[in-house]
Amino acid sequence: MYESLQGIAAIAAANQFFDDLCQLVDDREELPLLRPQVEAYRWKALNHAGAGNTYHQMRGFLCGLMVSEILDVEQGRHLHQRLENSYDGGWS
Repeated sequence: MYESLQGIAAIAAANQFFDDLCQLVDDREELPLLRPQVEAYRWKALNHAGAGNTYHQMRGFLCGLMVSEILDVEQGRHLHQRLENSYDGGWS
């Protein structure tokens, strides 16, 4: 059974990651289908802590944003690194 993410710092880091992602890719809220998907990933990260499938889904999602040029290469690399760090920290 999956467990909720524990720890104030881990929860804050997860929420900040998803807030930053939304701001980078859709700060004007012009992509109505994007935010619900990001929020679904946020829910998984907060409620299914450490689930490897969420991590792999997020990697694919970030790659898709780079391929479609919504994120540039540097933004994508930065978010990938943060995602890697989050996996090591147990929230993705």
